[in-house]
Amino acid sequence: SVWFTMVTMSTVGYGDISPVTGPGRAMTVQLIVISSLYTAIPIGIVGNAFSNVWEDRERLLLVQQMRRRIARSGYTPRDLVGMFEALDEDGNGQLSFEEFKQILPMMEITMNEETALRVFETFDEDGEGAIDFSEFLFGVFPAHGYYLSAIGKSSQKSMDV
Repeated sequence: SVWFTMVTMSTVGYGDISPVTGPGRAMTVQLIVISSLYTAIPIGIVGNAFSNVWEDRERLLLVQQMRRRIARSGYTPRDLVGMFEALDEDGNGQLSFEEFKQILPMMEITMNEETALRVFETFDEDGEGAIDFSEFLFGVFPAHGYYLSAIGKSSQKSMDV
C-alpha cells in the first residue's frame, strides 16, 4: 500500500498495482485529488516569493550596483565613516533621505526618486526615517557585520568626547 500511495501521489501511476473494489477506487480518487492539492501549495508559495523578488528587482540591482561601486573604488568601512559624516549636514549622526540622495551622484548612480526612497528604506531597518552609520554600513556590506561592532565602539568613543 505504501508503494501504491507513493506512485499515486507522485502522479507516476505505473499501473502495476491498482484498486479492484469500488471503495478502493473511491479512496484512490480522493488520494489523487488531495495529493495534487498538497503539491500545489508549495508551488504557489515559491511562485509568490519569486514574483515578489521580480517586482523588487530594480531596487535589488541598484543596491548591488552601490556595493560594486564602493568595492571598485576601494572604499573601506573607515572611508565610509568619513563619507557618511561629510553627508550628515545637521551632524546628528544620521542621514535623512535628502542627505542620502547626495551619495548617489558621488557614486555615479542614477535612479528616480521613488527607487532611491526604496533603497533608503532598505537601509533604514528600524523605520525611523533616517539611517545611522551602522545601518548604512550593514546595507552596503551585509556580509561584514563584524565591522559594525568595531565601528560602533569607535563612534561611541568619539561621541563621548
